[in-house]
Amino acid sequence: MQAYQSPPCPYCGATWNQPGAQACANCRNPLPPPQPTYAPPGYPQGPPPGQGQGYGYPPQNYPQQPPYPGAPPGYPGQGYPAYGPPGYPQQPGYGPDPGYGSYPPPGQPAPAGTTLTLFGQTFTLPVALPALPPALLQYPQRIVKRAAGPAVGLVVVLVLFVAVVPAVASGQISAASQSLKTAASHQDKIDAVFTQALTLRASPADPTAAKAQFDKLAKSLNDGLGLVQSDEAALTSIDQRLTVLQFVTPSKSASIADARRRLSAALAGVKQADQALTAAVNEIRVIQPYNEALIDYAKIGVALAKRDLVGAGAPYPDAQQKIELALSYSHAAGLPPQIARQVSSFSDVLTNTESLVQAIQAKDSAGIKKYTDARNAALTAMASPEETVPADYETKTFGPMQKAYDAAMKAIKSGR
Repeated sequence: MQAYQSPPCPYCGATWNQPGAQACANCRNPLPPPQPTYAPPGYPQGPPPGQGQGYGYPPQNYPQQPPYPGAPPGYPGQGYPAYGPPGYPQQPGYGPDPGYGSYPPPGQPAPAGTTLTLFGQTFTLPVALPALPPALLQYPQRIVKRAAGPAVGLVVVLVLFVAVVPAVASGQISAASQSLKTAASHQDKIDAVFTQALTLRASPADPTAAKAQFDKLAKSLNDGLGLVQSDEAALTSIDQRLTVLQFVTPSKSASIADARRRLSAALAGVKQADQALTAAVNEIRVIQPYNEALIDYAKIGVALAKRDLVGAGAPYPDAQQKIELALSYSHAAGLPPQIARQVSSFSDVLTNTESLVQAIQAKDSAGIKKYTDARNAALTAMASPEETVPADYETKTFGPMQKAYDAAMKAIKSGR
């Protein structure tokens, strides 16, 4: 059975109005009254093809609805939201495609000046194009598709590739120079952090005295790494944009290639700094909880010397938690293998010391000997070359990376 369709609304074209409706269900404008028809029983409704009105009956002079005079002043006109009565499927809304923007009123010329935004740059087009599709203003990727015709589409393409894209390329080349200057301006701060990274294990022998120093050092290293990574992200982003523009802007190809060469050299140096400071941050993440576990171990030793077994057992849970945290960081990027081995041996020292305390409490002579030997063996392993990081490790590892970074920053400042 074919669904009922009403005569189309003269204003919006809706065809789902109920029989006898006084106003359009979509645009709410008044509908013309239905045209009465008549045919005797047994005759088809309406004239057959090729016949005049009334199928042989005299013309019916019914009153006709006057033509729509147009929307009253100030009325919004078309562009109504989609609407359908209950039970009817919702129809798409009417009005202009939002991708086109707004057109000038009939009889008024389109504005001569237009703007375009590409890669975050907004600028006025260098030519006046009255016929330019408004889609150009908001959706540059739809320009050719939305163009009103082949001629207009060709004009748009010419404007893009002759005027707009080269202007964008020039802006991005300037942005590249600014990003390079910004990165170079951070050199003094980064070099100061490098100095701290090269001596991060030069701390007081007393773990308690060293704790405040390690906390301060950790903040400085993290701040320096964040600054380096911010420069790296900015340089990478502008290089990616220039890579795209290089293929579509032949007139700027040489300038873009030079800018990308400078960006590449700067990125190589900044990445060296990133690698070095990442390793330094990972190292201090191990040292901090390791040092705090040493503080607890010193308390255990003092209590054992006083035969205070309760006092000796009290710091163990905190010490165990700290050494487990150090273990979780000990295999991070850039760390020498000796660090993980020494942290593991110190974990054995704590475990065996706790077992020794329990054996003393139980007066277990065999247990006392067993755990004393195991603790001493772990302490001996911690002092072995296999578990000792060389004193010049940071200088030999981070030093060349700092030189590469400094050379890259020097090249930026000299304009090379």
